[in-house]
Amino acid sequence: MIRVKILRKGEGFQGLESVGHASTRQGAKGSNLLCAAVGTLVQSLYLHLWREGKAESAEIRDGFLKFEIRSGYETDLHVRANFGLVRDGLENLREQYPSEIELIGE
Repeated sequence: MIRVKILRKGEGFQGLESVGHASTRQGAKGSNLLCAAVGTLVQSLYLHLWREGKAESAEIRDGFLKFEIRSGYETDLHVRANFGLVRDGLENLREQYPSEIELIGE
């Protein structure tokens, strides 16, 4: 199961943590389309915010990504819009694969 935790405080976003893999029913490691979809969403969010100077360096390893928003940007409109876009994509995947994805703090 893939667990994505959106770290929030009030109206602000503090970061994101994604842990795990989809089951092999969705494809073997390296060809699992659900893992690829979730990975693309969360990695794109991180890379975009990091390049904009709004995210701290991430901790990344197999099946794991965690990053925090830089202090002062938690309620930034750009940060909120990007988290909203990714959250919508993750929610859509969860609707299609409810036993494979858990969203926490949405």
